[in-house]
Amino acid sequence: MNEIRELRKEKGLTLDDLSKELQEKEKLKIGSNALGKYERGLREPKLKTWQALANYFNVPVSYLQGIGVSKYEMCEYLLDEFYSEEKIKNPIDSEDTEKIFHDELDRYLDNKTEDEIFDYIEKNDGYYPSKIGQYPYIDNLIKKDFLKNIALLNNYEYLSTIDKSDFYDDVFRLKILNKIENDRYKSQKDSKPKILFGIDMEKLVHTLFSKVFELDFKEYSKQELIKKIDDIIELLNKVKEKVSQYQDNEK
Repeated sequence: MNEIRELRKEKGLTLDDLSKELQEKEKLKIGSNALGKYERGLREPKLKTWQALANYFNVPVSYLQGIGVSKYEMCEYLLDEFYSEEKIKNPIDSEDTEKIFHDELDRYLDNKTEDEIFDYIEKNDGYYPSKIGQYPYIDNLIKKDFLKNIALLNNYEYLSTIDKSDFYDDVFRLKILNKIENDRYKSQKDSKPKILFGIDMEKLVHTLFSKVFELDFKEYSKQELIKKIDDIIELLNKVKEKVSQYQDNEK
């Protein structure tokens, strides 16, 4: 199915509105009835019409035609990965450090959103969700921030190249994680992140916050809790070692 309907709704337009907009801005005369048939796949637009629609929505023709995945499908995929604590192993390079998707995705939640999530959980005497659907309200808060803050979700050219069948392949997961990381570092290229003795303080704070937050909103057995605490201690020891080495190198 094509993406005309989703893009139209994103702009808050009715079919009549879209018809008028296309005539005014793209000089394309097409009725609301025909547009509705395009959306439902009951009629195929001509190439000229595809191009005019793509130009109006500022997306590639391929994305508009439904090739690849939509931004909303990709956002749902990222939400699923956000709730998962499963480590991603590099199937090509066994020496590569294992990664967890959540640690990167957590960066894209606004402070206000995090506060709203905490308040909602406390009011409902619940625990932080571990899968999609436990708290639809929280799902929607997270997805809203992802759509706003993650560059990949608005990279329509890139989304058009993705095969949905690859969603849970480790090679694909690493590829997407690296893409998100690289986009973030690229966007921060002209800014000055706070680096103290070689430590990215923003990244450290986000990672620690995420790990400590889990201790408060999930139930663990004694051994599970010890393991979680050990993970935090191990992280801090690694940071301490890196700071120590940095200081030694400076002498």
